[in-house]
Amino acid sequence: MFDGIDAVILPAHDITALRTLYVELFGFTEIAETDVSDPAWQRLWHLPAAATRSVLLGKPASDGGWIRLVEAPGLPAPAPAGRPDRVGAYALDFYLRDPAGVEARIEAGGWTFRSPAVHYALPGTDIPVRERMLDQPVSGLLHAMVQYRARGTRCVIDQDPGLDASEVVAAVFVTDRFEEAVTFATDVLGGHLYFRGRFDGPAVERMLHLSPGEGLAAALFRGPASRNARLEFAKAIGSGAATAPPDPVPRVIASCAVDDLAALAGRLAGGRHGPTTGIVTIEGVRRLGLASTYGATFEFHERAHPAPAAVPAA
Repeated sequence: MFDGIDAVILPAHDITALRTLYVELFGFTEIAETDVSDPAWQRLWHLPAAATRSVLLGKPASDGGWIRLVEAPGLPAPAPAGRPDRVGAYALDFYLRDPAGVEARIEAGGWTFRSPAVHYALPGTDIPVRERMLDQPVSGLLHAMVQYRARGTRCVIDQDPGLDASEVVAAVFVTDRFEEAVTFATDVLGGHLYFRGRFDGPAVERMLHLSPGEGLAAALFRGPASRNARLEFAKAIGSGAATAPPDPVPRVIASCAVDDLAALAGRLAGGRHGPTTGIVTIEGVRRLGLASTYGATFEFHERAHPAPAAVPAA
């Protein structure tokens, strides 16, 4: 059963800049650096080039939402992040305790935001949201920087008052098969749909550089323990449909622990939801890779018993 994304895997031709961004500016801790010598990793992650090393970053008090940087020197450069007009990985979400302070630190580090902060009500509620989009061009992703609300936006900041930036709290994938993606997340993965709505209006248009009337429809999923990061499928609404060619590289791979890998493999058999690797054992852990037809790429690994830490094995 899906219970959150343990780690988001970010493959890039050179991870040096990403290591600086997430460790020095987002406050992640470097947990481990390993060589990636087994060619099975490339197949598992559906990469068009071989990986050579991996750096695992985490927030030690968090329950999921870690980052695994994977260096694969043969990968092509990504298309620039921007409009949700391409099926595949689109954004990672973070919560910030002091948004202006964290954003200033990131800008001083040489990174660029797409627009000033915007304010809007969470769809279907009167809950205020302050959000700003960071351009992360190494992966061709956006990072949604959302103001943390005590007891309202669950993340590691709840556990550690010294932190001003959270773990990854959601991974967003654009799909052109939205209703099927929702069914996949609930019926195949066993995720709980806890939010479904539209992100549109003038503030969202300014933030994402959209035309009037454009926006996103989104569905978010979590598990029974509500661990981070959550899974989000989104589709463009209005005239901004996902028509750009897909990126040949999965720029985000969602790494998720499951209790019964064989049962999941059975539900994925036949290729209806996309090509899988079948169950493979790498470094003593049974794993399964899926390049789903819904724009999201996954690495599922068998959960150890008793329950493991919040990240997969390096």
